[in-house]
Amino acid sequence: MAAVEATIVATAIPTIVSSLGGFSLFTWVFSAFLLTQGATIPLYGKLSDIYGRKKVFTFGVIVFILGSALCGFSGSMYILILFRAIQGIGAGAVLPVSQTIIGDIYSLEERARVQGYLSSVWGFAAIIGPAIGGIIVQNISWSWVFFINVPIGLVCLTMLSQYFHEHTKLPDKSTQKISIDYAGSALLIAAISFLLFPLLEAGSKWEINDIRFIGMICLSLITFILFGIVERRAENPVIPFKLVKSRVIFFPNLTAMIVGITTIAISSIIPLFAQGVFGTTAIVAGFLLASMSIGWPLASSQSGKLILKSGFRFTSVLGVLILLAGSLLMLLINQESGLIEIVLFIFIIGLGLGLTSTASVVAVQHAVPWSKRGVATSSNSFMRMLGSTLGATLFGWLLNYHIRGNLPEPQKNIDIIKILIDPLQRIKYSSSFIVQLREILAGAVHSIYFYLALIVLFGIAAAYFIPKNIQQETIQS
Repeated sequence: MAAVEATIVATAIPTIVSSLGGFSLFTWVFSAFLLTQGATIPLYGKLSDIYGRKKVFTFGVIVFILGSALCGFSGSMYILILFRAIQGIGAGAVLPVSQTIIGDIYSLEERARVQGYLSSVWGFAAIIGPAIGGIIVQNISWSWVFFINVPIGLVCLTMLSQYFHEHTKLPDKSTQKISIDYAGSALLIAAISFLLFPLLEAGSKWEINDIRFIGMICLSLITFILFGIVERRAENPVIPFKLVKSRVIFFPNLTAMIVGITTIAISSIIPLFAQGVFGTTAIVAGFLLASMSIGWPLASSQSGKLILKSGFRFTSVLGVLILLAGSLLMLLINQESGLIEIVLFIFIIGLGLGLTSTASVVAVQHAVPWSKRGVATSSNSFMRMLGSTLGATLFGWLLNYHIRGNLPEPQKNIDIIKILIDPLQRIKYSSSFIVQLREILAGAVHSIYFYLALIVLFGIAAAYFIPKNIQQETIQS
C-alpha cells in the first residue's frame, strides 16, 4: 500500500486538480506524504523496540487507512494535503516496522530472501501503480485511488491480528522504567522536516542556490546539532549514537543510501527518456522498469547463501560492482538504442540493487539484539529514503541545468518534456526542432548516468568497509 501510493496518485493528479482546483498546490499532494513519512520513520523504529512490533505496525496501518479514507472525501486541495500528511504518518510505520518483523521471525538465510521480496515491492509498485491509477480514474472516480487502501488495509489488520504473535519478551514496565525521549523526538522530527522540505521543493519551486533552500538546510543542520546535544544526555535516546556510529551500522546504511539514489535515477529518468526520446507510451515506459523488478528479487533470493558463504562485505561489494556495471552500461544508451538493450541494462541494475539492499538491511539487523533491531532497521530505511530524495533533487537539477544550457536563447524556458510527450504540443513545432529537443534530452540523461556512476563508485568504498563477517548481536548496548 505504502509503496504504490506515490505512483498511483501521480496518475490521478490531473483529474484531482480539475476537480478540486489549486493547481499551484498539487506538488504538495506528494510532498506532504513524503515529509511526514520520512520524519516519523526513525521514531517508529524506537517505539517498536519499546512497545513491540505488532502494536506499532497496527497503529501505522490504522492511521494509513484513516488518512486514505479522509483523502477520498476531500473537498479542497488544502484539505487533501492535510489528509495526505496524516496518511504519511501511518506510512512512516509501515516501511521500517515491516522490515523489522521480517528480521525477527526469519533466520539469516531466510531473512535475506524475504527482505529481497519485500524490497522488490518498490520496483513492482512503479509498474502497477500508474496502470491501476489510470483504470480507477478512467472508470470510477479519483477518490477510489485512496479508498482502495481501506479494504486492503482491513485485510492486513485481520491477518496481522490472527497470525502474528510476538514471542520476544518486551521490557517489564512494572520493574523497569521506560522513559521516552520527547525532546529528542521533537528535535529529530523537526531536523528531518527542515532537511526534507527544501529537498522536496528544489527543482519545482526553488533553485538550489535560492536563499530559502540554503536557509532551510542550515536550519536543519543547527537542529541536528541540538538533537545531538540532547541525545547525549538522554536516559533512553531515540537514536543511540553508539549504534549509528558503529561500523557495522554506518557503512551498510551508506550503501542503503546508494540504493535509494540508484533506484530514483532509474525509476524517474527512464520513463522520461523512453517517452521523450523514443516516443513510447507511458505503459511501454513502465514495462521497461519491469526488468528491474525481476532482477531485484532474483538476486535477493540468492543473497542469503552468498552472505553465509562469503560474508556481508563480499556480498555488498559485489552488489555495488554490479550497480556500477549497470550504470556504465546506461551511458551507452542513445537515440539509436533498442528497447531490449535498455531492458537488459536495467535488469543488471536490478541484480545489483537486490544484492546491495538486502545485504545492508540484513547486516544491521544481524548486528543488534531484538531490543535494538527496530532502531537499526529504521535507520537503514531512512537512509534509503533520504538517498531517493537527494537523488530526485540532484538529478532533477542536473536534468534542467543540461537542458537549459543547450536550448537556443529564445526557447530557454520552454518545457521540452511536455512538448516531447504531448502530441498536441509537438505539432506546434517543426520536425527539425523536435529532433533537436530529443538530442538535448538524450544528452541530459547521459550526463545524469555519468554522475550516477561516480556516486556508485563511492558506494564501492562504503561497501568495502563493511566487516567481512558480522557476529550476531555485536552491539549489545
